[in-house]
Amino acid sequence: MDDYRAVAEGLRRLLQMDKDIDVVGVATSGEEALSKAALLAPDVVTMDLRMEGMNGIDTTRRLKQMMPQVRVLALTMYGEDHFSQAITAGVSGYLLKDCDHREIVRAVHQVYAGACPITPSLQPLYQRDRALAPG
Repeated sequence: MDDYRAVAEGLRRLLQMDKDIDVVGVATSGEEALSKAALLAPDVVTMDLRMEGMNGIDTTRRLKQMMPQVRVLALTMYGEDHFSQAITAGVSGYLLKDCDHREIVRAVHQVYAGACPITPSLQPLYQRDRALAPG
């Protein structure tokens, strides 16, 4: 999901090139993502974090409340600014958009398998946030 249609469609085409990924839908707003997810029951959702209307953090939080089994891969331009909020909201992975296209495909597979891919520069934040998390 990305609020720019061209980016969302480009991501769809990129993921569809992998024979093991079945793209079931594309959304360009948080509201659209929630309604499509309820209908299409995806295993993994890629999520932009900064959007007009409902942002990706709030969308992730609501999506995880509706469908806790769905895994969310944050794919964003925003590093430290939104990282902790996104992890708390329930993202299963966090990549910056400047990564290589192969990293995105690999991260979708990793998230699907239960791993938590994090952009290397944000690994220290992830370790800190995990250490501070209750339980």
